[in-house]
Amino acid sequence: MRKNYISFALLMMFSVTLLQCRIKDQIEPDPDERFEHVDFDKGAIQIMDTLVDHLYGRWKMQEVEFVIKYANPTGSVKKDTIFKDFAELEIKNISRDEDRRNPVCSGELLLQGKVWPVAFRLNAAAERIVDRTGPQAFTLFETNFPNGSRPWKDDELFFRDLGLTGENYSIEIDYKSQSMIWKGLNRDIKHIKLTRP
Repeated sequence: MRKNYISFALLMMFSVTLLQCRIKDQIEPDPDERFEHVDFDKGAIQIMDTLVDHLYGRWKMQEVEFVIKYANPTGSVKKDTIFKDFAELEIKNISRDEDRRNPVCSGELLLQGKVWPVAFRLNAAAERIVDRTGPQAFTLFETNFPNGSRPWKDDELFFRDLGLTGENYSIEIDYKSQSMIWKGLNRDIKHIKLTRP
């Protein structure tokens, strides 16, 4: 019986030793096989050069679709909803002074008769740089009020609790049809379809 245990232990040690051995081809890459170097900075600048030219101006939020993942008692939208002709976004300024790869866009959002200052920084999508597929950019869409505390008025609570701002989006522009799709990445907004008015 003891002999069986010793044989089993030796077999296990031998198996572990063999599993740790690797063939040279698996460890070292073939020197003839070269991998393409991707310059992400240059790729990001190229994407932004094209994207920025098409962003300026007024965009109509033709459709905003909410898919509620988790019940939020303070949220403005309680169930799956699609808003049509929801708001208008006007991009007035795009600054590339700080970084040509990541332009900062600012403008106004017109919703329910009120004008809200908004801003967002564009970040080129790595998938678009490498594979030429997927969205052109990602962004965090935020309000752009002056620094300091700002009390919310009762008629502004719908906007504050909507989840439209403070959300990350992927952005894909169709240059031919002059339309844009923003896909929500974190919260309840599934997508926003924007078109030129």
